[in-house]
Amino acid sequence: MNLIRLAIIGLIVWLLYRMFYRMLNKPKPQQKVKQQAPSHNMVKCAHCGIHIPTNEALHHNGHDYCSPEHRDAGPSGPGE
Repeated sequence: MNLIRLAIIGLIVWLLYRMFYRMLNKPKPQQKVKQQAPSHNMVKCAHCGIHIPTNEALHHNGHDYCSPEHRDAGPSGPGE
C-alpha cells in the first residue's frame, strides 16, 4: 500500500514539474514572426493576365508567362 502511494505521489510531482516547465518555456511572440515564408515579387502572365511569383514565372522575349502553353501561344489581350 505504501509503494502505491509513493508511486502516485511521484507521478503527481512529475506531472507538476512538466506543467511548470512548459509554462516557463513558451515560445516568444517574436519567434513566430521569423517563421513566415519569404515574400516574392509578382508578375503578370502576358497571355492570360494571372499574377504569379517571379521565381515561378517563365520568361521569354521580354514577357512573363504562367505555363509553357501560354509561353508558346505568346502574348494576347488588349494592347498586345
